[in-house]
Amino acid sequence: MLRVLSVIVCCLIISSHAFQCHYKHTKRAELEGIQKWPDNTVFYEIDDAYSPNEKQLIVDSLTELTTKTGNCVRFVPRTGEEDYVQVVSKDGCWSGVGKSWSGGLQELSLDRSGCMTKDTVIHEFLHSLGFNHEQTRPDRDQYIQVLYENIEPKNKHNFDKNPAAAFQSAGLPYDFDSIMHYTYNSFSTNGLPVMVTANGVSKDWRYTMGTGNVLTDSDIYKVKKIYGCA
Repeated sequence: MLRVLSVIVCCLIISSHAFQCHYKHTKRAELEGIQKWPDNTVFYEIDDAYSPNEKQLIVDSLTELTTKTGNCVRFVPRTGEEDYVQVVSKDGCWSGVGKSWSGGLQELSLDRSGCMTKDTVIHEFLHSLGFNHEQTRPDRDQYIQVLYENIEPKNKHNFDKNPAAAFQSAGLPYDFDSIMHYTYNSFSTNGLPVMVTANGVSKDWRYTMGTGNVLTDSDIYKVKKIYGCA
């Protein structure tokens, strides 16, 4: 049994294509990796605070995630199921990582004032499926250099690497375009980059990392691999 942190990840939108994210809070749990959803099915409810158009955006985003993964994972409106995701409009865009080990309701926040884009919805629901940010991979130092001196002190922990057992990279190469990657200047304290490409890696990624707003082939394969569809 491996002791790791079950986290709630918070993502603030800084443009239509980029996230800034931080851990809203942590909850220590004894677990082996990250818990997946049984039968590859996530039951969900959408709070009535959302307008009909906003609700439709969420549903359309989940449909896209299901379709692009070849129906590997499903998102089904709750009809009384005990374990489910409650979509709420709170401060920021955030979600727990994986299915809650305690079961029951788990919140996923899509702030109506800044989170209502398809890529944001998909990003947060990927967290709920069990996926962390790309730049926290245990092997990330081969691809990026984190410049801790440029990161806001209170947010330096957001760049910690995840234990190999807790991160679901599925053995794939590092993906700068992943919808789960930070931007190069997320939480910069001085306007300078907080991440640059590592030696030997193309500098073309230096300012474009984390700007992807669609699922990459790598994102899709990870879902399929971890949920037994590949």
